[in-house]
Amino acid sequence: MIKAKTSQKVRFAETDAMGVVYHANYLPWCECARLALIEGVGLDYAEMSARGFHLPVVEAHVKYRRPAKFGDTVEIESAIVERPGVKIKIEYRITANSVLLAEAQTVHVFVNSEGLPVKPPREYADVLLKAFDENP
Repeated sequence: MIKAKTSQKVRFAETDAMGVVYHANYLPWCECARLALIEGVGLDYAEMSARGFHLPVVEAHVKYRRPAKFGDTVEIESAIVERPGVKIKIEYRITANSVLLAEAQTVHVFVNSEGLPVKPPREYADVLLKAFDENP
């Protein structure tokens, strides 16, 4: 398993008329956590993209438990819990003050610059698999 943790202070612009974080704004937090996860194992997403390889979201799911509010500091834990391959599934737990606010999951597929699914380049696969295997 590969894990990372990030935090984010809820901005006023992320809230809606009810004074809680608008539901779609949880996904950008997941994106920040995902980038921290990828960079945490030693991969450079910008370099990967410049080489013509991308990891677009092909599936996303969020289960909301409690609302986040303006001024809260949310912590986003991200984890790759299944052995990564062409497809990478990432799970997220979003909390504030140790209270679970939401659980999310995204699925990503390696694609080339034409948007076609491809096997991950060996150097990326090796880094991901090594990190996964070293952190049971």
